[in-house]
Amino acid sequence: MACDTLHWGDEIRQATTDAIPALVSFFDADHICRYANDHHLSWYGRPAESLVGLHMREFLGDAAYTERLPFLDRVARGEQVSFQAPVPHRFGGWREAAIRYVPRMGPGGFEGFHTLVFDLSREQSRFHSVFDGTAVGFWEIDLTAMRAMLEQISPDPSQVAALAASDPMLVRRCLALTPVLGLNAKAGQMFRVDRSAAVGRPLGDWVPDAGIAAWNANLIAYLNGEDSYEAETVMRREDGTMVDVLLSCAFPKQREAEVLVTVGVVDISSRVSKEQELARVQAHLAHAARVATLGELMASIAHEVNQPLAAILANGNAAVRWLRRDEPDIDEALAALGRMISEGARASEVIARTRKMAIRGEQTRAPLAIAEMIEDAVQITQRQVSSLGGTLATRFAPDLPEILGDRVQLQQVLINLIVNAAQAMASGEVDRRDILVQASPAPHGVLIEVSDTGPGLGTVGGEQLFEAFYSTKSDGMGMGLSIARTIVRAHGGTIAAESPAEGGTHFQITLPVTCPRE
Repeated sequence: MACDTLHWGDEIRQATTDAIPALVSFFDADHICRYANDHHLSWYGRPAESLVGLHMREFLGDAAYTERLPFLDRVARGEQVSFQAPVPHRFGGWREAAIRYVPRMGPGGFEGFHTLVFDLSREQSRFHSVFDGTAVGFWEIDLTAMRAMLEQISPDPSQVAALAASDPMLVRRCLALTPVLGLNAKAGQMFRVDRSAAVGRPLGDWVPDAGIAAWNANLIAYLNGEDSYEAETVMRREDGTMVDVLLSCAFPKQREAEVLVTVGVVDISSRVSKEQELARVQAHLAHAARVATLGELMASIAHEVNQPLAAILANGNAAVRWLRRDEPDIDEALAALGRMISEGARASEVIARTRKMAIRGEQTRAPLAIAEMIEDAVQITQRQVSSLGGTLATRFAPDLPEILGDRVQLQQVLINLIVNAAQAMASGEVDRRDILVQASPAPHGVLIEVSDTGPGLGTVGGEQLFEAFYSTKSDGMGMGLSIARTIVRAHGGTIAAESPAEGGTHFQITLPVTCPRE
């Protein structure tokens, strides 16, 4: 009965190990195979019983056996060992495998060890087909040294995150302690570097100062326990040139146990180049629109220049008369000359203001007093509004905050709205032709409103007004309001239009105190 039970137990163990999709075997203390499951047949092409009695060296060959001796020494000391190594296969070549040695200890000490060998070639093939075949550049990095350094600063990640927020150079130290373990073919191509030349070097070698802010935000996201981080930034190629990239990093789920991270980067330099070219085209188009607007305003500009010129002429004649008297009145002559100088400066200011609108140059962002900017736009358009039978007034709330903006561009927006309002009222049958420009504080910025008493928008939707090439004028190009929206958005603001119940058209522009980064 005991023999039957033992035989039954051996059959169960045999059936169990044969069902495992792995090489399961037992070697004695002298490294002689005493048991092998049936999976060896598919791997080595030989039945399991033919392998029993062979030395491990005969399984692996001299070189592979010698490489395993350190692990065999450890298992002989009673230690369970896990590692990865290539194993010879029946079809030739070697397959990467996950190997585990489990010691069996008896009354006399070490008796031998069980081996479990799992084929990793399929999984690795799938991994590398994605890793090397994707359009994304992947970097494998090791966070071990970086984490040790951050732990020395503080065991509390939130405190380290606060330090990183106040000291962006902390991330530079982190990048210097983050070695590259590997990169795929796309990353090598993108950064013009061979894998052998990159492995072991710190990731910071490819991070320029211009891109350090994104990596600092990445570090803070990691310390704050977020799942991932993504941002657009710039990195340095091996030859020193820069490349615009989309940086994407998924953080380990078990951060205490996992220190290997894969960072993905996508080359977006082509897209960024096209966006920059589009911005240049839009700037040229905005300049053309300003010049066209000035053409419409020439009568108003001429009037503004003629007024101080006429005053200069009158004061010059008066000064001459005061000096030609039998007893020249020096004080009156000096007063007239002073008025001439003042009017000359006024004419010069009008010309300078007009020239700023006409020239094409780089955007200039500077602290800007909203009320003064609006008053300048009103002065430029006042004459044309009057010639079209309209009135133009302003209203400013006290204590308006300054904003950071381009004075000429924002004046272009206001001039466009004011002239459009005056023309709309002139072409429509309305009792009153009033335009009101007002400014008031808004959350985190300023609200500018341009209202008129014209015919309103009718069935036109507010968003439709701002579409390129859409115009309510028979001879309009439909670019003015589209450019206005582009300018406002470039300043981080919004622009909207509506027709109130009482009639007319009401534009609202919100501008933040600071502009977004160019």
